[in-house]
Amino acid sequence: MIHLRFGARGPWAAVAAALALLAPACGPAQPAPARPAPQVVRLWPGAAPGTESWTGEEVEVDADLPGSGRVHIVTNVTVPTLTVFRPPAGKANGTAMLVVPGGAFRALAWDLDGIEPARWLAARGVTAFVLKYRVRPPGDTAPAGPETFDAFALRTQPARAVAIADAGRALRLIRRDAAAYGVRPDRVGVIGFSAGAMTAIGTALATDAAVRPNFAVAAYGAMPDARRPGADAPPLFIVAARDDPQAPSLKSAEIFERWTRAGRPAELHLYETGGHGFGFRPRGRPVDRWPQALEAWLQARALVGTGAPR
Repeated sequence: MIHLRFGARGPWAAVAAALALLAPACGPAQPAPARPAPQVVRLWPGAAPGTESWTGEEVEVDADLPGSGRVHIVTNVTVPTLTVFRPPAGKANGTAMLVVPGGAFRALAWDLDGIEPARWLAARGVTAFVLKYRVRPPGDTAPAGPETFDAFALRTQPARAVAIADAGRALRLIRRDAAAYGVRPDRVGVIGFSAGAMTAIGTALATDAAVRPNFAVAAYGAMPDARRPGADAPPLFIVAARDDPQAPSLKSAEIFERWTRAGRPAELHLYETGGHGFGFRPRGRPVDRWPQALEAWLQARALVGTGAPR
């Protein structure tokens, strides 16, 4: 296992810089420890459209990220997939959630923003689908130093479009195969973290109902798209921390404002401290209680709990 430690440039910028060093001459990354193998479904029947020229094996590393702890990171994803986490026997309630990890559109925080939220959801009866969307490690275009969030959003716009395409495809497939998964096609949501939250917002703005979630959750994300949410934009739960050094909390407040001005349901939770990438991991701070707020929000919509549809 390769263990990396990063400095003051920020966690995901540093991940991108570190992954740039994993060239073939450095040798392959050591494999991650074996985990139980849930069902994995390919998104596209052949090469994913628009990235047919992408090649190479996926790279996996473990990294110590400031504020998040040890995180399992995946990059160079050329074959996007869904990993299915089913609820325990007898607990499935018909609700589905697409889980979209973050990673600056260059990598995926696979356990922090993917597996851990999926297991939390499955324990509450939700069938979770972790999206391994297409990402590439940084090349010569990666910035040499710090950049503003707006500059980051502009620079990563093409990669964000690829992520949104994969997320839309995933939502379409989940609905198509809803009966096989034991979920309802009108109870398919999306939860995204950081870059994954930007992706989730992108799906929530879709005009095509087949690729638009029925409800959405955005954690420490942003809404760089200037479009106004439509009349069918889904209910939205937003969470962030005021001391986030990567995605300013005002970006989350901006999402809430745009949803509110459009007359669409939205709930915003801003914590004084929590940084970036707090996920579902307890760290002895008030932000640790945000999952309870999310569960209450889901319960209010009969998406989890005894009143959830089956």
